[in-house]
Formats: sequence, structure tokens, C-alpha cells
Amino acid sequence: MMFKKKDKGKRLRKWLFILFCLLVIIPSSWVLYTKLEGEKPVIELTLQSWVVPAVFEVTGFVDDEKSGIKKLWISLLQNGKETILLDEDYSTRGFLQKGTVTRVPIKFNVDAKKMNLSDGAAKLRIAAWDYTWRDWWKGNRSYFEKDIILDTKPPVLSVLSKQHNVANGGSGLVIYKLSEPCSQSGVFVGDEFFPGHSGYYDDQDIHLAFFAIPFDYDKNTDIFIKAFDLAGNHSRSGFYYYIINKKFISDTINISDNFLNWKLPEFQTVDGFPSDKSSKDKFVFINKELRKRNNQSILDNGKKTDSQIFWNNAFGRLPNSARRANFADHRVYKYNGQIVSNAVHMGIDLASVKHAEVPVANRGKVVFLGPVGIYGNLVCIDHGCGLMSIYAHLSRMSVNIDDLVAKGDIIGYTGTSGLAGGDHLHFGMFIDHVFVNPVEWWDASWITNNINGKLETVQSMVQ
Repeated sequence: MMFKKKDKGKRLRKWLFILFCLLVIIPSSWVLYTKLEGEKPVIELTLQSWVVPAVFEVTGFVDDEKSGIKKLWISLLQNGKETILLDEDYSTRGFLQKGTVTRVPIKFNVDAKKMNLSDGAAKLRIAAWDYTWRDWWKGNRSYFEKDIILDTKPPVLSVLSKQHNVANGGSGLVIYKLSEPCSQSGVFVGDEFFPGHSGYYDDQDIHLAFFAIPFDYDKNTDIFIKAFDLAGNHSRSGFYYYIINKKFISDTINISDNFLNWKLPEFQTVDGFPSDKSSKDKFVFINKELRKRNNQSILDNGKKTDSQIFWNNAFGRLPNSARRANFADHRVYKYNGQIVSNAVHMGIDLASVKHAEVPVANRGKVVFLGPVGIYGNLVCIDHGCGLMSIYAHLSRMSVNIDDLVAKGDIIGYTGTSGLAGGDHLHFGMFIDHVFVNPVEWWDASWITNNINGKLETVQSMVQ
């Protein structure tokens, strides 16, 4: 009987212990685990630049999935003065539960003028607390601080070069000075933007911008310089210019079946090639759609330019060559006596002997070489500050990417690759992303009057 009483007592204590665990220890452990967890709220902030304008936007979020957000506080501190941007408390579901809000989006505008903030350094400060019992029930705290510079004044833009006489289809140069570092500056010709480049002069605030007037320039198009500082403030300045009206000729080219049978197989693998269509339709696709693609591929190389001038004086041309086509010739293509397509010729065709050596027109760096659709084998040379030259329809290329070539170095040999009807060189030039007339760059007097003269005059001004 005695043993039975002892066993019964042991079983009772065991059940009491289990009950104690179920009613006290496990709930207490759960409470301590959840209410004393150590993960701090996550603060993510997006600010476009550490230099900000008079009015700027701050976006981001605060996140705390485990315990919920208890409090969020945001301020701007400048010269010892604290400006509170946000100070908000968030509710909880109950004493033992987490907060009702686990994610708070941040999105607000700061207006320096309304807040009486001045230009200069400031600190953006953010603090967030969660609903844990840490730090004597204050909760886990996250703190974020970012140094910013308030800049409410637009850059001052001064044009240093004087006269700018430019032909449609031609090139121009503007030299200007900025009052502060800018994220972007350059010349706008309507919607076409030509970036400025610093580094030619010792004064890094002086920029030069080569720009182009498209061959189909509209006289109502505005031409001006615009600069954006690091905070996004911008200024705009006009400058004196005179547009020389230049007319371009039209030319008719008859397309034969012999030519199509010779050339069309070269384009069979091109994306979108209408292999099930007639020879005429295939030619129209090549001359219109593919030409557009190829031109864009060539002009994309303008982004690879170096902010220094490699070239010097007049550009050379293919020796002992005859000109077979001009820049901006408006071509009408006929097949079986009917007009089937149109195009504008963005370069000059030069013919010499078969497989003639092709010298580079001026000093520069090779930024592209390879086949480009209708242009066949092509080499693109960067002459600096957005000025580029191309050499197309080559039978062979004899340079490599990033080669620095001197004027007269042989870069390839003429040929009939691409849509060429005979052995010749297609020579073209462009500024940043717009084709220009190469004839100007062959002319030493034009370069003296429109480029070198300006560079030298500004150099004498800043010495």
C-alpha cells in the first residue's frame, strides 16, 4: 500500500510539472522569445543625389515584420537647428501582441524655402522603434543618418566663343564656362543634345561642345546651351549663331536584277529579312528598315568618345580618288522603271583602284570594327569630344579595337562589302549621334575659322 501511495505521488508531481510547463514556462518562454527578440527595424532610403535642390523628394520605407513598428521619427539638422519632418506613433493589437503596422512607406517633399533652410551642409536623420520589450519597453531602435548638401541656386553659364556660323548638315563648336561642377551640360539643337566636354583647358570649368545641324534642319528650331548642376538646378543660355542654308542634290539609281542577285544573299540571315517575298520587297526592306538599324548602330558609337581632342588640323581623304556620291544626296531607287524606295546618303563615296589602301583621316582611337549590314565591313574612329569618322564597304580591316592611330595609318582596304555596287570607300563623319558633312573637315581654312581659331582665342583669354 505504501508503494502505491509513493507511485501515486510521483505521478501527481509529474502531471503538476507538465501542467506548470504548459501554463507558465512555455507561455513565458514564448513571450520572452517574441517580446525580447533583437532584430531592429529595417530602414531603406532612396535619395537621387547627396546634393539636393530647393525642393526634393525623399522616398523609402521602414519595415519590422516580427514586432511591428512603434514609432518613426525623421528630421533635418542644419547649423544646430533641428527641423522635424515626421514624428508619429503607431498602435498595437494588445499588450502581448505586435504592432498593427509592420511596414511604413516614406515619401515626402522637403521645401528648403518654407523650412527656412539655407544652402550648405545638413543631416537627414531617421529613427525607428519596434514593439519589443527591449531597452525597458522602449523597443529595438534603428538609426539612419545621411549627410546632404542643399543647393538652391542654378549654375551660372558664360559663353566664351563668339561667332558660330554653321551650315545645315554642318558642324559647330561652342566653348563655355560653368560656375560649378555639373552633372550634364551641352548644346541643344531642338531635341538633339550634344554634350560638352572639359579637360582641353587647365580650367576644368571650361567646356567645349561640338554640335551638328541636321541636314533637314527646321529654321524654327531653338539652339541653346543648357547645364544641370549636381542638385538638378539648371540654367540655359543662348548664343549668337547664323545658319548657312545649303541645298542637297537628288540622284536616281536604277536597281537591276543582276545587282539584286549579287547582293541579296549577303543579307539572308538578317533579323526580319523577308525571305519569302520578291526581290523588290527584299531590297526595300534592306534599303529602309535595315539602313535605319545600321545607322543607329553606327551612331551608338558616339557614346564611346574620349573627352580629349586627338586630331589636329585638316582631315585627309582617300588619295587619288574620285567622288562618286555626296553627303545628304537624296536618292530615288527605281526597279523596272518604277520608284520603289528612297534614302538619304549619310557620307561621301570615294573611288580609287580596286582594294586601295584606306588611310585614317586624322589621329584617333578605333572604337568599332566589323560588319554593319548595308555598310559592310566598317571601322569607326573616335577623334575625341564626340567627333567620329567611319570607313565602310571595306574588303579587309587592318586595325584592332582601342588602337590609337595616327593620320595616314592604313586601317583597311576598299571593297564591295555591304550594299556597294562597286569597289569604293564610303567615308562618313558624325558628332555624338548626328551625321555631318565631311567636306568641312577636309578644309583647312574652315577648321581654322570655325574650330582652331576659337580654341586659340579662348586659350589666350584664360592664360
